[in-house]
Amino acid sequence: MSLIDPAQLGLRHCGRNVRIYAGAKIIGGEFISLGDNVIIDDFVFIYATATTVIGSHVHLASFCSITGGGSLQMGDFTNLSSGARVLTGTDNFHGSGLTNSTIPAELRKVQRAAVTIDRHAMIGANAIVLPGLHVGEGAAVGAGAVVTRDLPPWGIYAGNPARRLRDRPSQAILADAETLRSRHPFQSTP
Repeated sequence: MSLIDPAQLGLRHCGRNVRIYAGAKIIGGEFISLGDNVIIDDFVFIYATATTVIGSHVHLASFCSITGGGSLQMGDFTNLSSGARVLTGTDNFHGSGLTNSTIPAELRKVQRAAVTIDRHAMIGANAIVLPGLHVGEGAAVGAGAVVTRDLPPWGIYAGNPARRLRDRPSQAILADAETLRSRHPFQSTP
């Protein structure tokens, strides 16, 4: 498997040990900051037109996407599993405007809003995070879930709409992260 040289993408910031596979499609590098130890698999699609910050120790798995025209903040130790979608913008479907990208902007009603995925959160396979939402620290979103509201920290969420099923072991996860940081220091991305 071949890799893309991150310098070719014109990224705003690129940390150490970043692996971007050649099948990934990244548009808007000038808006994107990557921390240390990031892996972006083949067939990932990122279309950035606003600030997009992806922290350290982050994995973006095959067929996931980040689109919509709003900003994104992904904390350290986060991941998007295969097929996960993070939408930072979407047409409003309430009937007040025409929809889709072929329509002139003045005739559309597009909602763009920042998405925040706090550190240690994970978004499962084929899950969807809608614009303007905050996925709290350590939240785990199950496969196929649809996140339609902010998710409080350290819960496991599933379903459509995503609902909390139980807690995650925050102390053990944070202790493991501190062990890794002490053995292999890295820079958090602002």
